[in-house]
Amino acid sequence: MRTWKAFFGSRGRRAYSLTEVLVATALTSMVLSQAGIALISSARMFEATVADMELSLQSRALREKLLYHINTDGGMMKACQSGLSLVGGGNVGNGIVFKPVNGVQNTVTLNASKKFAATQSLNNNWLNCGTLVIQGTNFFSLTNSATVVNVTLDVAINIATRTYTQRNLVKVQVMNNK
Repeated sequence: MRTWKAFFGSRGRRAYSLTEVLVATALTSMVLSQAGIALISSARMFEATVADMELSLQSRALREKLLYHINTDGGMMKACQSGLSLVGGGNVGNGIVFKPVNGVQNTVTLNASKKFAATQSLNNNWLNCGTLVIQGTNFFSLTNSATVVNVTLDVAINIATRTYTQRNLVKVQVMNNK
C-alpha cells in the first residue's frame, strides 16, 4: 500500500496561488455571463416569434369572421355596392354599414372599449379574437368608387411586460351591384 508521501512526493501537493484562483474565477465569470446573455436573447427571440405567430393567427381569424361569417347572411364579401357606407359618413371610420345580397342590413362598429359589435350578429363576443388589443380608431375605409373596402387590422398582444404589434391591411372588393 502506498503512503501519502509516496504518492505526492516528499514536499506534498503544491496549492494554487491567489493570482491563479482570481484569474480562473474571472475567466469562468466571463464565460458564464456570455452564456447568460445568449440565453436571455434567445428566450426573447422565441417570445417575439410566438407573439408574431399568435398575432397572425388571431388577425386571420378576425379577418375571416368579418369577411365571411358575421351572421347567417354572411359577411362583407356578400355585400352590395348600393348598401355600403361607413358609420358617420366620409371615407374612413370605425364602423361600416353593409347589406348582403340576400339578407338584412348589418352594421359592424368598433366601440369605445375597442371591441367589435354587429347589429345582426348571433353573438357579439364571437367577433372578438382572444387577447388581441385593437390599436387606433379608423378601422374601415372606402375607396372613391366605394367598391373596395379596406380593413386595417392594427392589433397588439401583451406578453409579460412587452407589447408586440402587427398591422395588416385587408382589401375587399365588393362585386355585387344589387
